Amino acid sequence: MFRGIRLILPVLALGLVSAGSSPAAWADAASGQTAALSSPKATIENLDNALIATMKAGKAAGYQGRYKIIAPVVEKTFDFQRIGELALGSDWGKLNADQQKQFVKVLREYTAATYAGRFDGYDGEHFAVVEVQQLRPGTMGVFTTFTTKNGRVHRFDYLLEQAGGKDWKIINVVADGVSDLSLKRSEYTTMIESKGFPALLAHLRKEIQDYASGSSS
Repeated sequence: MFRGIRLILPVLALGLVSAGSSPAAWADAASGQTAALSSPKATIENLDNALIATMKAGKAAGYQGRYKIIAPVVEKTFDFQRIGELALGSDWGKLNADQQKQFVKVLREYTAATYAGRFDGYDGEHFAVVEVQQLRPGTMGVFTTFTTKNGRVHRFDYLLEQAGGKDWKIINVVADGVSDLSLKRSEYTTMIESKGFPALLAHLRKEIQDYASGSSS
């Protein structure tokens, strides 16, 4: 079973591979689903397929095995450059090009680590896309539900922009009414102001290490 709901979870095809398949088979199935993200729904479905593969690979695959499944899909479905700009606000422009590149890289690794660390088992969870809607020109919303085995329903709303006029990529997730981007901006800008940018990078890298070691709650 996954440990907590923190980021993103939507509609999945549950029958990618049989339940007894090896972690390698799950990785192959997930990678086979990362086709062109030509629509907002396709982006979310790519992520969902990888999440199910990660969950079903579970403990047998270990953290590293699950990370190998989810990381390439996370990179493809999120616009981390745009998320970095939005999360850091005015602080983004104060960073040099190398610092911006470092932040985007660490943010991408942190997101994948969160999924690999928390989605470590499958117990009959169910995902569904409720609606796809244009929110404003260039921004689409994909509204989803996530239902646990005990019937509890969570809401995950995704905001997507068309990166470079091509693929639709995630720039924010609103989980049960709480904006992940707003939380990031509050935490990250406060840390930069109080401790500096290197401290923010060190904090995120420590979080990644905690997920890898299994010590993150």
